[in-house]
Amino acid sequence: MSRWFRFLNKNEPLSVYFFAVPRNSLNLMGYWPGGGAEKKDKKNKNPPLRAYVHFVILAIGVFTELHAGMRFLHQEELTLALETFCPAATSAVTLLKMFLMWRYRQDLASMWCRLRSLLFETGRERPDQQEIRLRHSLLAVRINCWPVSAGFLTGSIYNIKPVMIALVLYLQQRSDENVWVTPYNMTMPPFLLKSPFFPFTYLFTAYTGYVTIFMFGGCDGFYFEFCSHVSALFEILQSETKAIFKPYKDRLTIDSEEALHLEQQLRAIVVRHNAVIDLTKSFRQRYAIITLAHFVSAAMVIGFSMVNLLTVGGIGLGVILYVAYTIAAASQLLVYCYGGTLVAESSLGLARILFACPWNICWPNQRRYVQLLILRSQRALTMAVPFFSPSLAAFASILQTSGSIIALFKSFQ
Repeated sequence: MSRWFRFLNKNEPLSVYFFAVPRNSLNLMGYWPGGGAEKKDKKNKNPPLRAYVHFVILAIGVFTELHAGMRFLHQEELTLALETFCPAATSAVTLLKMFLMWRYRQDLASMWCRLRSLLFETGRERPDQQEIRLRHSLLAVRINCWPVSAGFLTGSIYNIKPVMIALVLYLQQRSDENVWVTPYNMTMPPFLLKSPFFPFTYLFTAYTGYVTIFMFGGCDGFYFEFCSHVSALFEILQSETKAIFKPYKDRLTIDSEEALHLEQQLRAIVVRHNAVIDLTKSFRQRYAIITLAHFVSAAMVIGFSMVNLLTVGGIGLGVILYVAYTIAAASQLLVYCYGGTLVAESSLGLARILFACPWNICWPNQRRYVQLLILRSQRALTMAVPFFSPSLAAFASILQTSGSIIALFKSFQ
């Protein structure tokens, strides 16, 4: 298997799975933040040339699509307007993600290194902790592959749709009826839509779609991977807590030496627990704008895609296109919601584990540490942003809102 896709294999080292999808996607676009903390040379502080090129390409694509959508709306061509605004909204949010990923590059690189040190620094880990890390790494790889694959399929359908239409008309000997168009509705100067420039215009518009796909795949994948590994850290703390109290399971008391040893172990857990919470809050703060913008656009994109699907009717490339687009948009949204749920549920799990342990045998000093951990763990650590918190419940609510948009549209038909 190619080194680019080693992470799809089941029997690779853990380091291969660690941020595999976002690292490959963001490296391709020039926005991977991990290298900023690994190499502290001056050259690395500047973005690679491909980062500037991809930003300019996507910016041109966004502005020309929005202009075309407004033009269709002014001409009261609602179907074409919605067809244009769907990819334009996704590309616009992706452009914002590009800017913020570079704006917070150093902070994200520092957080990535802190997360890696918390996961891999311990030299006395047990097999169950290794299994927790591997399970969450594989989960992150498999979940992150899905939005990228769905987006790639959607972009490819957009790109081949004009070619397939032209091919069908040619086979039906109706080539005189064919009008060549670009994959996405963009406002372009007339001379770029004619020979000999049209092939280059076609390739340019097609490439803007792939820039969007790999950029949101990397940015959203970075979010989910971070959430998945934070969840792994909480589960590792739960495993360590069980191991600490296991020797005292059938005891009624402990002596002073055992109490001192238990206190040292509990103190270490408190320190690591605080480190995980602080790291998660810092990451949540840096991703707040990205998460909010993504959720605001996601409901509209899913609703518009479904409206387009109802408008097209029949069975053909248009139906396949909008089904793929809806799946891709829902997959992006699910990544954020599932990641938030993983963090919240795993953070609450530590309180349940501590309460089930034989903490009653502890001396007053040790009980204070146990009470502190329980108090901090009783309230779920969320990935909340202004107005809402990403979770599977929020995902269901957004799908319900999208359904309301569809019902409203049907009422006007």
